Parts: sequence; structure tokens; C-alpha cells
Amino acid sequence: DPEPEALVRNSHYWVSNEHNHQVWYESIKELGGAFVGVGTDQNYLLAGWTRPEFLILMDFDGEIARLHEMYEFFFSISSTPKTFHLRWHRSYAEDSKAKLKAYFEERIAALQPSLSERERARQLKQRLKVYTLTRGLIYRRLARTIKKYKKLKISTFMTKQAQFDYLRSLWAQGRVVAIRGDLTADHTMLDISHTLKQLGVTLNTLYLSNAEQYFDLIPTYRRNIIELPWGEQSYALRTLGWRAWGFIDEDEKYHYNLQGGLNFRAWMERGRVTKAGRMLRHRTKTEPFGTSILDRAPVEGKKAPKIAPVPTRP
Repeated sequence: DPEPEALVRNSHYWVSNEHNHQVWYESIKELGGAFVGVGTDQNYLLAGWTRPEFLILMDFDGEIARLHEMYEFFFSISSTPKTFHLRWHRSYAEDSKAKLKAYFEERIAALQPSLSERERARQLKQRLKVYTLTRGLIYRRLARTIKKYKKLKISTFMTKQAQFDYLRSLWAQGRVVAIRGDLTADHTMLDISHTLKQLGVTLNTLYLSNAEQYFDLIPTYRRNIIELPWGEQSYALRTLGWRAWGFIDEDEKYHYNLQGGLNFRAWMERGRVTKAGRMLRHRTKTEPFGTSILDRAPVEGKKAPKIAPVPTRP
């Protein structure tokens, strides 16, 4: 997909600023299938619960895909959640950076052998800079995750060895892909749909974060959601920063919504609303306050919504 002209608030969201993903835990645990999600650390939390066959990490910001390369490497050299966590701590910073340097030198040379030495050096410097910028943020975010979910008595990949090992195995088996993509464009989402259909794997979890706040439900987005191979038991997970819908607590900036995948497809096929926030006017409020489920049939207009055609694949 084309590079974005600009990022939201000109910022890289290195860590999630959502704090209550546990509201989805009972609905999504052990869903299996494929998991597609935007963002960073929250995907590992959610995937630890869903245990997907394939984990597809997609973000509008290409730097987020590069950050996931570091997650991949640290998963590969860490045998426990604790040692993984320490890879982001200042006491391990120099060792981690040295190991990343060796890893990325080999990776860049293998994937892009025709690059000039100057360009290889530039890419290496860029990746190591990302580690320096994010190390402390990620360490503190993971520490907060550990503390919160221990208190809630919900296991996570940072507290339960089995979840950590499962995510580690997905990376080791080549079942994780981290890519830059646009939910509303013509390539990445359709490539994901095409590939999952070829593999015979259903999409059981689509985590959107609050991405839908930044675009209308345009014809290409509708097509991309319709084309996904939704499972019979599947969910779209979204957050929206609309205070009118309610926030869980004082620290939270988002409303949490759950929608069945097949219901989401129906809304994209027939629903007349043009924004996700307006779609949520038809939500059913759930507990705790600040959460909801969209389980009603789509509100249809006199005319069916425009849906972009699927481009012919070469």
C-alpha cells in the first residue's frame, strides 16, 4: 500500500495507550484461526489469549513493523517472560543493542543483498535508534501489564510460560508476519484475505484499536472487511475515543466494543452509516461501563452502500 502522507499527531505509537483489554478475555480466549491486529504490545497480549494459528501484525506506520522485528529477535533469545522483559531494561541495554546490531546486520544483508554499504549502514542505524527510543517505554508498558493482570488474576504472555512459549513458537515456525499496510487500501488487506483463503484458515480475531476514528467507512474499506474469511465464531475488536459512549475508568481514553465478524461483514455489505462511531449508536451496552457489543442487524438505507470491486490479481 502507498506510504502514508502523514502519521496521526505526527507520532509513532510504540506502546499501546489502551488499558483494559481484559474486557474481551472471555469472548476471545482460544478462538484459534488467524489473528490480524494493528499496533504493538497489545497484540501479543490478545494473541496469548486467542492462540491463533497465524498472527498478522499490520500497521499504517512502517516503523511499527520494524519494532516487531525486535520483538521477534527478543522472543528468539529469551526462554522465559522474565528474560524477555529484561531485554528492554536499562541494565541489559548495551548487551541487547549489541545483539540487535549483529542480528540486523545479517538480516539486512540477507533480505536486501544488493544494497550499498552506505544504505545498509543507514538502515542499521535507524533500527538501533528505534530500540534506543522505545526500550524504556516498552519495559514500563510490560511492567504495567504484568502488575495489572496479576491483580486481575488473568494469565498473560508475560506471566504464564505456556502463553509465552506459544507466541515464541509462532515466530519460530514462521507463523507471524509484521507488515506495513492500510486498512482502506487495495493491497495489504486483500493479500491477507487471499492468503488465508488459500491456506484454508478463517479469520477469527480482527483487532482494529481506534483506527476507524481516522477514516469513513468508504467503499474500499467495506470491500476489505467483506472479503475477509470470517469464521463462524469470530470477532472484530475496536476502541473509540468518544467519551459519549463511556470510558471504563479515569485512566482510560477509549470505549471498548466487540462485534461478531459475520455481523461486521453484514454492516459493511448493507449498513447505511458512514462512520464507525455512528455504527456504535446501535450498540448494546455491556458491563463494565464503557464497553459494548454490536449485535444488531445493520440499519439499511434506500440504496445499498457502495462497495469497491476486488481488483484482478496478476
